[in-house]
Amino acid sequence: MPPREVKLGETLSRLIEERGFSRNRQEILRAVGVSAAALSQYTRNQTRPSFQKLLDLADFFGVSLDYLVHGEGAGEQRVDHSSMAQLIDVSLTSVRTRVSQHSALVGRIGRVLADRVDSVARELAESATAGREGLIQDDESARLERFCVKADILSVDLGFDLIEVAGESPAAGTFLDVVAGNLTRGCRYRFLVPGDVEDKVPDFRGLLTDKVGEGVVWANCEFRRTDHPVVTGAGLYQLDVQRVRSEEAALYAQLSDYISSDGGLAYVIRPNSVTNSDMLMTGHHRDRARTTFDRLWKSARSL
Repeated sequence: MPPREVKLGETLSRLIEERGFSRNRQEILRAVGVSAAALSQYTRNQTRPSFQKLLDLADFFGVSLDYLVHGEGAGEQRVDHSSMAQLIDVSLTSVRTRVSQHSALVGRIGRVLADRVDSVARELAESATAGREGLIQDDESARLERFCVKADILSVDLGFDLIEVAGESPAAGTFLDVVAGNLTRGCRYRFLVPGDVEDKVPDFRGLLTDKVGEGVVWANCEFRRTDHPVVTGAGLYQLDVQRVRSEEAALYAQLSDYISSDGGLAYVIRPNSVTNSDMLMTGHHRDRARTTFDRLWKSARSL
């Protein structure tokens, strides 16, 4: 028998609409104990809730777990927790058996990979093209941003931190978790946005508050609106160079030509959604970008 299709997102969206929670989901959030962003990700099948959250959602809507997950069975049937516990117990037993069978293989793979890490890192650092093209990919800039002591971001749409979907609550973008983690470590952020983007700032600030608390966000993260035209965005980092060298040695070697002695790094954020790389700035352009950002920031309005 083929596996049944998981329809959690579709079923949950339908239940929310049918029960009249499309405009106000606070009752659901309180009953289940999740954030608005998390619930939105459930409805879009971007993440899966824990088993306990599934039970809470099924109880809240008064449907069976089978109906909630697969869209099948009685739509008004309460969850039989005892039978589900038996199924879980059987599943856990099966998982433990498979883990035991594969543990030796996993161990061998781990040892081989460990032996290869240093070799691959050296090959990357010594590559003739490593970082020479002046590009930095999204995963690389995210890894570097973790080591920021200060970050200034000129953004045309906050698209890397906030995902907006029509009729849904906004969800976390690619860099939001990095920003949240840095804020808890005392990194100072300054986000500068054009006027047509300022209405997104409360949503962004709200997602950060859900993760690290209102006090941390207001203490370490500032937002301002500039009335000057913004053609494209830019990221200006002040890095903890010692930590980068220690924890990301290969990446530092790859990009060291674009990192100043005091940890400054800057890049132009690409004005398209086709590529996944941004353009790094050399020293002269980095200094001019810093001066320009500071001037725009002084004349901008706080949000």
